[in-house]
Amino acid sequence: MYHFVSLLLELIWISFISSSSAGEESLEKHPTNITVEPGQNVTLPCRTPDSKPVIAVEWSRTDLGSEYVLLYRNDQFDLENQHPSFKNRVDLEEEQIKAGDVSLVLKNVSTDDRGTYECLVIQTETNSRGKTVLYINLDVVPPPDQRNMTAELGQNVTLPCRALDIKPIIVVEWDRTDLGVEYVILFRNDQFDLKNQHPSFKNRVDLQEGQIKDGDVSLTVKNVVTDDRGTYECRVSQSETTSRRQTVLYIKLDVVPPPGEPVDKNKDGSGQLSVVLLVAVIMGIAIAVGVFVMYRKKLKFFRPPEEPAEPEVSIPLDSSAKF
Repeated sequence: MYHFVSLLLELIWISFISSSSAGEESLEKHPTNITVEPGQNVTLPCRTPDSKPVIAVEWSRTDLGSEYVLLYRNDQFDLENQHPSFKNRVDLEEEQIKAGDVSLVLKNVSTDDRGTYECLVIQTETNSRGKTVLYINLDVVPPPDQRNMTAELGQNVTLPCRALDIKPIIVVEWDRTDLGVEYVILFRNDQFDLKNQHPSFKNRVDLQEGQIKDGDVSLTVKNVVTDDRGTYECRVSQSETTSRRQTVLYIKLDVVPPPGEPVDKNKDGSGQLSVVLLVAVIMGIAIAVGVFVMYRKKLKFFRPPEEPAEPEVSIPLDSSAKF
C-alpha cells in the first residue's frame, strides 16, 4: 500500500511539472558563447519563438543576485533594481521588440562584464504565458595584437596609438594596468586633466595636441626608468551620431640598460636602498660612540671624592711618667 501511494504521488508531481512548463521554451542546454575586446559594443542575441505580444523582458547575470542587467515591462524600462555597473550602458531596440527581437546591446564592455547572461521573455497566450529562456556566456579579452616594445634607460620612447577614424575625439586616456585608479595621462574637453595623474608620470609624459585631430594619440614617455615597465592601455572615445565609439590598444613596455653597459643602479633608483642602509649604520655607530663618551663623563662627574687618610698620632714618651 505504501509503495502504491508513493508511486501515485510521483506520477502526480511529474504531471504537474509537465503541465506548468507546457508553454515554456528553454535553451539553457545550448548556451551561446561570445568573445569581445574591451571598449567595444556587443549585442547579446535573444529572440522569441513566435510573434505573440511580449509582456516582459528581463536580462540578468547569474552572479549579480537580485539586481538585473535590464528590465522591460509594461512597454517601458524599469530602472529601479538595475545593477549600477550597467546604467546608461545597456539598451533594447524598442521597435524590434514587437517583432520578437529582444537582443541586448552592451556598450563599452570591460573585463568586469564577463559572465553568464540570462534572457527571460514572457509572452501572452490564450490560456497561459509562454516563457523563453536563453543563456549567453560572455568573455572579454585583450586584443590579440598587443604590442611589445623595449626601451633603454634614460631614453624617450613613444607608445603608438591611433583612433579608428577621423571622427572628433572626446577623450584620450592612457593607463597602466597596475596603477589602479590613477592614470598615466588624461586628455578631455580639449585639455589635459592632471587631477588623478600618477605622481611618477608628472612632467614626463605628453601627447602631440596638433596631431590629436588627425587621430594620432601616441604617448611620449621621457627619460624612462625601470619603474616604467608594464602594460599600457590606450583608450580613445570618439563621437558618433547616436553614441560613442572606442578604440582600445595594449602595449607592453620593457626597459633595459644600454647594450654593453652595466646596470647603473643609482640611475634608476634601485641602489638607493643600499646607500640608506650604509648611512644608517654609520649614524648608528656615531650615536653609540657619543653615548658611551657621555656616559663615561657622567660617571666621572658623580663619583664621590676619596676621604683623606687620618694622620697617625704619635705619643711622646715621658721618661718621668710613672705607671
